[in-house]
Amino acid sequence: MRLLPLLLLPLLAAAAPSAGAADPTLEALLKAADLPYEIDEDGDYAIVIEWSQEKRSQLVYVSGTIQDLDDTRLYSVFSPAKVLEDGEDELDPALARRLLAENARYKFGSWELAGKNLYFSGKIPAGTPAGQFHTLLSVIAGTADDLELELSPDEDAY
Repeated sequence: MRLLPLLLLPLLAAAAPSAGAADPTLEALLKAADLPYEIDEDGDYAIVIEWSQEKRSQLVYVSGTIQDLDDTRLYSVFSPAKVLEDGEDELDPALARRLLAENARYKFGSWELAGKNLYFSGKIPAGTPAGQFHTLLSVIAGTADDLELELSPDEDAY
């Protein structure tokens, strides 16, 4: 986990309103957590977390669609670590096995493959306090960025 203070990319300082995708509860939570965002074309909230001393940043998405689990409302949070190359139909089996084993050790979050995208993801209850929400987003971002750095040491694509 990152121990350095997190700084948010100043380019996202203003939230871009979006007609059909706005979630006032999530927007209030992001504002209280001091997390600038943009809403993408899918209605997901895109947040860039930057580690200035390491000169790296990581994109984290909060789904604009809330999931319900009985009486609990959950936000899906995910951060890309790798996109499979053209011609790659599956994740390297050794890496997949390793990530599945690592999933059992995480206190929060897990690896998932969606199409050609490898994400580190988690579910956060809608009523989570702003400080904890920020911490959980940072865990998602830091874990995804660590694998991205391992797999592509000369790139910072996400």
